[in-house]
Formats: sequence, structure tokens, C-alpha cells
Amino acid sequence: MTIDRGALVRGYRGGTAVECVGGTAPERTTGPDLGLRLDLTYTAFCETHEPAWHALALTRIGSQADAALVVEAVKADLARCWPQVLRFEEPAAYAWRLANRYVADWVSAEEPVEVEAVTFAAVIGAFKQVANGLLHSEADEVRLYAAILELPDRQRDVVILRYLLGLHVKVIAAYLGRPVATVHSNLRHARERLARRLGVGELPDRGGEL
Repeated sequence: MTIDRGALVRGYRGGTAVECVGGTAPERTTGPDLGLRLDLTYTAFCETHEPAWHALALTRIGSQADAALVVEAVKADLARCWPQVLRFEEPAAYAWRLANRYVADWVSAEEPVEVEAVTFAAVIGAFKQVANGLLHSEADEVRLYAAILELPDRQRDVVILRYLLGLHVKVIAAYLGRPVATVHSNLRHARERLARRLGVGELPDRGGEL
């Protein structure tokens, strides 16, 4: 799947981000009822998980329009091999890896991220809700956003899913295909890194590590 950035956006290398097992999806040869069920499950899956893909793309890319292009590419790739995606033990984890690959490919082809004001406000606003009183100035907010982007992939993933979307760690574990204990560890280490960047002793998870 190639993302069409349009005439006003720099070129994209394109290509499939994650190959489906066995190549392309099989033809729907088992009748219209199965095809309809597949369409319904695909639609429901995207409606459930698209907010997470969008939060990932928006945080790392910084642009609403560009993030939307990436999410549409993820959805199109999933549609292409949906019957095979359903065979995975954790389809949500496969879709998250797909989204991460598309985002990483986009970012690697671009100049340094220029974050839109609305995106910056959304990300920092989410952190203000859980780290009330630790962000004292705009400079603190800028440092925090930069620190989020610089986190190792595993830690950045859990930060986005936990802080921006407020997901339960069990749901995050399903997204990432990791044990719950690993998600707790990733989240703890991420908070420690972010706290050091802000020069504070601790960045608490006021929602609780549920």
C-alpha cells in the first residue's frame, strides 16, 4: 500500500509495511455471507482500534492531515489481507505493528517533525491531567514532548496508549502482544526517563497502573 501524500506533500517511498502471512489475501470464494461477515468484522475492528493508530501517528508525525493519511494506509493494508489477520492470536497486536511500521517509514522520509499547535496541545493536555503541577512553563512542555518522541519504541508505545488514550494495561498488553508485567515495566521506565528530562523526581501515573 502506497500512501498518496498529494501534490503539496513530499514523496513517500511506499510499499507494504508488514507482509501478510502467505502473501496476498485469498479470494472470497465461500459465498456472499462470509464476505459480509468479514466486512462487518473489519469495520468493527477499525472503529475500535483506529483511535490508537491515530494517536500513535499524530504524536510522532505532528500533523493531523498526515496522521490521517497514515491511518487510512493502515486500514487499506488490513483490508487487503483481513481474512489472514483474523487468524492471528492477537489481531490488535498485528495492526499496531503495522501502524508503527507505516509511521516509522513516514518519519524516516521526512524532515524533523514540525508539530502542529493543536497536536502539541492535545499531547501535553493529556499529560497535564496525570502530572498536574509538574509542567511549570512552556519550556517544560516542549521538553516533555521532545522526550516522548525520543523514548525507545516500547516505552513510547505504552506512554501513548496509557497517557493519551487512558487504556487499561491489559488492553495495552493485547495491543502490543506483551505480558502485562512487561507493560508495567515499560511504563515505569518511561516515566523515569521523562521525569529526568523534566528535572523532577517522579512523573506519577495518577490514573493508577491498572
